[in-house]
Amino acid sequence: MKSTTPIRIRASRFLTDRYAYRERPDYLIELVAFGIVVITALLSLANAVATL
Repeated sequence: MKSTTPIRIRASRFLTDRYAYRERPDYLIELVAFGIVVITALLSLANAVATL
């Protein structure tokens, strides 16, 4: 049976529920990890564009 709820709404609910029901959310650690991933992706993309 196929779900009728769009992926965007399911992802939003997942993230909201994940953070709403945690006892002590440590956002700083996740924010730093996300920042590292984004910076790495941007540097990789910049390197790929520069080598063209």
